Amino acid sequence: MMQVIVALFILLFSNIIFPAFAGDKNGLYAKEQTQVFLSYQNLVELSKVEDPKGELFKKHQMQLLTPMIKQPKNPSEGFLNDKSIGQFFRVAHWNIERGFNADKIKKVFESRGKYLSGGDLNDELAALSLSDIVLLNEVDYGVPRTNYENIAEKIAASLGYGYVFAPEFIEVDPYQLGVKKFTEDEKLFLEKSALEQLENIQKEKYLGLHGSAILTKYPILSARVIRLPNCYGWYVEEARKLSSIEYARRGAADKVFSAKILTELRHGSRMALVADLMLPSNQVVTVVSTHLENRCLPECRFDQFQHLLNRLITVRNPLIIGGDFNTTSTDASPVTVKKEVLKKVKDPEFFAKQALVAITPIGLAENLVLSFFNKARQYKNPTKKDIPIILPNKEGRLFELLKDFVFSDNETFDVRGIPEKSYRAKAGFLSDSNEIALKGYAETFELPRALGVGKFKLDWFFVKPYGLNMSNNKQGSYTFAPHFGRTLKLANNAFSESGESISDHYPIVVDIPIRDPRLLNKKD
Repeated sequence: MMQVIVALFILLFSNIIFPAFAGDKNGLYAKEQTQVFLSYQNLVELSKVEDPKGELFKKHQMQLLTPMIKQPKNPSEGFLNDKSIGQFFRVAHWNIERGFNADKIKKVFESRGKYLSGGDLNDELAALSLSDIVLLNEVDYGVPRTNYENIAEKIAASLGYGYVFAPEFIEVDPYQLGVKKFTEDEKLFLEKSALEQLENIQKEKYLGLHGSAILTKYPILSARVIRLPNCYGWYVEEARKLSSIEYARRGAADKVFSAKILTELRHGSRMALVADLMLPSNQVVTVVSTHLENRCLPECRFDQFQHLLNRLITVRNPLIIGGDFNTTSTDASPVTVKKEVLKKVKDPEFFAKQALVAITPIGLAENLVLSFFNKARQYKNPTKKDIPIILPNKEGRLFELLKDFVFSDNETFDVRGIPEKSYRAKAGFLSDSNEIALKGYAETFELPRALGVGKFKLDWFFVKPYGLNMSNNKQGSYTFAPHFGRTLKLANNAFSESGESISDHYPIVVDIPIRDPRLLNKKD
């Protein structure tokens, strides 16, 4: 309890040091703040303890609760324009896989305006590069695997945008810190580049921050961090991480201890990064970049999303949430037999299904077919109706909450989908904001060798427009409502001679008109 009180005091104190509204000629814009609170020695100390105390705890909390803010150099004074929806701004979301390919991401955005026609790839590059606001997940700052770079600043600078960044996690693995060395046996699993990097840690550059960012061409009025309920013990569980032999048994030997999955001993938890932006029309829009837990069952992701919405319930202006919601219908924690058994024990659906098999003619083969069909059914459409025992979908509760949620101003999210506002006129639940495919939604993540099954819709836009009082009211307001939500799979493979993807997730975009398009041809 005392640590919670101290944390709240620190958050209040940080708001005094870094006031939300200061810095511009009218005193409205957020003050720039890029301070890092933890030294290399602090990080070494954090690597040894689960619960830091005293001064170390205070710095730890300041780092996790204080967003970094940098204003755009030349804030935009205009909008994009389209004959079908009038003036609008475009929002992109992209889980950039730590920023391993930050140089290629820069190239994508630097292509701004160069590819206005000619081929599907050029069309996607144009769509992405013209984004006015970019929400990012899995962003490194001061981590060896991405050359200690400030990835958010690097990408934002190439656009002339400002940015907000905050860490989900503080990376404190002793191997990455350089205070623990690999055995000769472990080195057999190391990629050469990773070994060289880890044997030459640059302590003065090591910050160990990994989180989310918001890049924007519009002035930043304020920014804050919402920490989400903890669904996985990243310090405790990762301290017991599987050995290289166990990884090899699981067929992952080629990537064991690679620069990408070396280890994830961390302090922190999933969070949401929130920013209020001032548009050229002097309207305020709130944008959120979030990342829900993958190493848990859907019930805990639901708790995280519910917590987030309850913290946003008083937002009275348009709101856009973009993020990796990890809607996989499963738990991606490291696999052990014991863990798999415990997951089953905690799942009442498992026992109900066993009882059903025992008292009905459904045999083992039929049960396996049913389970396979249900998983395939959910991969690209986690919004599917939950049919307990027979065809359960525990991710479905998240979308029911979204559909039924009411803000304090009696307005709602937009779950509508009509052909003229959906990409390629493919309409359905949420299709105005998220692209519908032939089956389910256009996937935003695909496992290697997916064989048509391991394709997931993990990344989503959820939008609260202006003046919508029923989430699926197709006659309601379309001011600040989502239009033409789209997944950009081809853009994720741009600027690569070998065909290697920029990230393991595909970027998504959505257009937001500042006025109801139905009023375009009406006289004021």
